[in-house]
Amino acid sequence: MAAKTRNTTARDRAITKRLMPPLVFMLALCLLVVCFYDSGYTSLPPTGKRYSVAKAAIESLRLDDKRAGQREPWEKLAAEFRAIYDADPGWPNRPAALFRAAESLEELARRSFAKADARKAVACYESLALRHADSRLADDALLRAATLRAAWLKDEKNALALLKRLKSQYPRGDMLPQALALEKTLQASAAGRTAPEARQLAAARRKDVVEDQPAAVAKTPAAPGMSSELLPEAHLLPRYQAAKSRMDALRADKVKSCWRQPWEELRAEFLRIYASRKNWAVAPGALFRAAASQEALADCSHLAGDYRQAVALYLTLPREFPQSALADDALLRAARIQSAKLDSTRQGLALLDEISAQYPRGDMAAEARALRAQWSAREADAGKKPAAAAARRADSPSRTAPRETSPELQVLSWDSPNKNSVEIVLELSGPARYSTRLVNARKGSPARLYLDLENTAVVSDVRKGVTVRGSLLQAVRVRDRKQGGASLQFDFRDVRRFDTRMESDPCRIVLSVAAGKTPLPAKPGAKTGFALDEERPASPKARARASRTRQVGNLADQLGLTVRTVFIDAGHGGHDPGTSHHNVLERAITLDVAMMLGRLLEANGLEVVYSRTRDVSLSLSERTRKANAAGADLFVSVHVNANKDASVHGFEAYYLDLAGDPQAARVAALENARSDRRLGSMQKVLADVMLNARVEESRRLAADIQRLSMFRLKRRNFTVRNNGVKSAPFHVLIGAGMPAVLVELGYCTNPAEARNLAAPKYRHALAEGLAEGILAYKDRLLKRRTAQNSLTHESPDAM
Repeated sequence: MAAKTRNTTARDRAITKRLMPPLVFMLALCLLVVCFYDSGYTSLPPTGKRYSVAKAAIESLRLDDKRAGQREPWEKLAAEFRAIYDADPGWPNRPAALFRAAESLEELARRSFAKADARKAVACYESLALRHADSRLADDALLRAATLRAAWLKDEKNALALLKRLKSQYPRGDMLPQALALEKTLQASAAGRTAPEARQLAAARRKDVVEDQPAAVAKTPAAPGMSSELLPEAHLLPRYQAAKSRMDALRADKVKSCWRQPWEELRAEFLRIYASRKNWAVAPGALFRAAASQEALADCSHLAGDYRQAVALYLTLPREFPQSALADDALLRAARIQSAKLDSTRQGLALLDEISAQYPRGDMAAEARALRAQWSAREADAGKKPAAAAARRADSPSRTAPRETSPELQVLSWDSPNKNSVEIVLELSGPARYSTRLVNARKGSPARLYLDLENTAVVSDVRKGVTVRGSLLQAVRVRDRKQGGASLQFDFRDVRRFDTRMESDPCRIVLSVAAGKTPLPAKPGAKTGFALDEERPASPKARARASRTRQVGNLADQLGLTVRTVFIDAGHGGHDPGTSHHNVLERAITLDVAMMLGRLLEANGLEVVYSRTRDVSLSLSERTRKANAAGADLFVSVHVNANKDASVHGFEAYYLDLAGDPQAARVAALENARSDRRLGSMQKVLADVMLNARVEESRRLAADIQRLSMFRLKRRNFTVRNNGVKSAPFHVLIGAGMPAVLVELGYCTNPAEARNLAAPKYRHALAEGLAEGILAYKDRLLKRRTAQNSLTHESPDAM
């Protein structure tokens, strides 16, 4: 029995010895899993700390002049605050996170001038007020949402509804005085009156938010001197002098001078100084500078509402300070805005008459009389046109009804994230009915996706088709359908799955195609398509068109080059005025468009070098020497065209090559008239140009600028003839060590086009189109082919 017991014990020990290593291993593995799980779970900082880091990032971004003008940082901040809000439902300071998300979107809207961004901010503020009605930030959110709706979205009805809600729910809240002032302004505006005192309170800088404790959120002013309280008398003069210095510095700053926020802050500061002591000797000057700040803001945004606010501020001065030396200056400024910016010459004439009646010996009286004579003649001529138009409408009553126009495919573009996926974007002028069909690849023929557009036109640039290298997409063909509309054929190396979706604002169709095991991105509204076992033969006409398609792939793509610095050349200048017809002076127009273009490019992260920033004269060769010395990646020269035939009009872009037609040769001869180059040196230079890869790159840059400029002008409701891309031996382009193009903005010899060129809104649309073309070319080099580099909102009233 003892022997048996010893055997059993020995056997148990052996079993235990064999099981011990696996048991130890399993225990260690469990500890390791617990350790990693705990580490992963706690990898993010606590909610409060994460919020503090994000809040500090807002202030840091505001101080960064370059990044603050870009879209991506503000969108990331808004997303981070929203993620903080969603991450911890039990965190007591959640309303502050949602408020900061809305504030980040509002900051973005102030820089982009886009109504879509303002709508997102409004939605976020209203969400806070709805979800956290008991929060101390709820009344702040309602006030900000109402302000944005009134000032940005022109939605005074809903703004008043939000203010009414604020008054009823938070009658003792600290936002009530500002809400009452804003309500007074909106009600006065609806009745056709103005309320300067209410506008001043509503324009004051919003209050910032700081959190002293998790459960209670306190409010402090966002910046020194931006409180709605009146200033002590001892502070008035130093604050006024400091504001004047800030105004001068802002005008000289080529980047910030067209931002909305700095001008709004200056306007509020001058108004606060004016309101603090109206019987002070400098009060009229403070009010005048507040109006000038608002006018400078309007000159950047080109918004009618901003100009109207500037007029209201100017008119307040002669009403409150009729004896001031600045009263007639303010009336003259208001008259100019009414006539030139708001198309209300009659009101401008009334203000000029007031100057003559009230201030006949003032220093503005002579100028007012001269303007009155000039505007009266113009008004008389303009009065004849409506009568003729009314007669034509009477003869053709059917014209009074709006005609339905067919949608138009305006831009075709694609993005290849990797070798097995591609996203194709079709930009349309309006919604269109479409159908798709995918055919599997067969021996000797690629996979093909057909997209049929019903009753839709296609612009000539898209009709040309395209052949693509280095992408899943291989070619695009376009042909007309017998039953109306167009059919687009997309050839792919291989296709396993695809989807389509229609988007609005802007209206576009998006095709996502994938091959191999690459999945399609999960996107709402997409319709998945499957392959069919049939083939559609291409017609002889389609095959002939395919033989003429463009080849995509060049030296810049192969070397992986990109664009960081753009040299902008404002044509002519100084003692060389350029062409001048119908009160349009080329050297002034080109400088204005060049400066606006530069600001847009800088806001999108590019460095800009100018040939000139004031009215000075430069030789043609000196311009390219400056571009080479700056190490620029692109050279863009801006000009205004002219022709003996006043009916000739349109926008066109040129690249350096031999002239392709007599008209291009004529334009080149005109622009080369001041060249300091000799014929002997030109032979060698042109021979070098013909062998240089810059010719192809310049052609592609010109094509992108031409395409996006026409697209932008059409979106801004301007009818402009597309004269296309042309080649010509411009001397100003010769010698540039980078892709170079010359843009002719339009013909000042054509009366209608001259009127457009004289309009700031049209020049800004031109600058937008040029900037979008340059950014599209940059995206192409980076393999990021996008449908449109949207700089601003699509509304014709937006900047």
